[in-house]
Amino acid sequence: MRNNTLSLAAGILLAMATCLASCASKKAVTDNIAVPTPGAAVTTPSAAEVNAKERALSFARKVAANAVDCQNITSKIDFNLKSGSKDITVSGKLMMRRDDVIRIQLQVPLLGMEAGRLEFTKDYVMIVDRIHSEYVKGDYNQVSFLKNNGLNFNALQALFWNQLFVPGADNVTDKMLTNFTVDTDKAASTTLALQRDNMNYQWQADSQTGLISSVEAEYGKNKAKGSTKVTCTYDDFKALDGKKFPYSIVLNMNTSATQKARNITMGIQMKKVSTDDDWETRTTVSKKYKQVSVDDVMKKLMNL
Repeated sequence: MRNNTLSLAAGILLAMATCLASCASKKAVTDNIAVPTPGAAVTTPSAAEVNAKERALSFARKVAANAVDCQNITSKIDFNLKSGSKDITVSGKLMMRRDDVIRIQLQVPLLGMEAGRLEFTKDYVMIVDRIHSEYVKGDYNQVSFLKNNGLNFNALQALFWNQLFVPGADNVTDKMLTNFTVDTDKAASTTLALQRDNMNYQWQADSQTGLISSVEAEYGKNKAKGSTKVTCTYDDFKALDGKKFPYSIVLNMNTSATQKARNITMGIQMKKVSTDDDWETRTTVSKKYKQVSVDDVMKKLMNL
């Protein structure tokens, strides 16, 4: 494995998750139910409007109900990374426990030994570099890069678990589904949209099955400061715990908000997927490893 593959991969996940977590993620989340102003005229919706809202809510419920119910997903993976002239594929493992941890382990090509791992929990993000005996571990609220951008574990989890999410919320309630704008005009695909401050989200779901085929999130459209767009596409759906789950996940980030515009793609192809729960959810780092700064790592990544 090239020396910077692990760090670059971690940087991509951090940047993508940052884009998905709006600055509003630290605010209290409500169901945004409109409260009539005292004395204001009340407009009665037409029957057609009521029916349209009911169809939209029904479809949103179908999409939300497609989320797999299992608590654990583990799989061997082929991990592909493309950035500029870089096009690298290595093997590894993906291990996830709902509302607890997402871990990606990458291996040294041909040798079969672990090169390093990325570990995301609700409390911290950790990058372990086995090759250089270094690690990065930061609290979401203490590391400036994460804090300033409102990085949120729930948004990252929703990407990997192929489900809807609302920024700042642990779960999507039925009332929250009414906040999604549902466009059912297209025959094959239905769009579900959500806007939060400077963030715009769009999910594409199969009009018949409700399976999410992609999600796009865009942060900012300021010409001076640039914008960042993340697109996650899903494919190769197979049965898992009684429902359908995508064995192929491809994340693409396109940003003009950095010193130089960049386009980065990360692909994960799962194989031998299981719901095994017999594994440690936290990585213990040897005392021989040197801890380095997340901010220092991010500065290096921004200059790649």
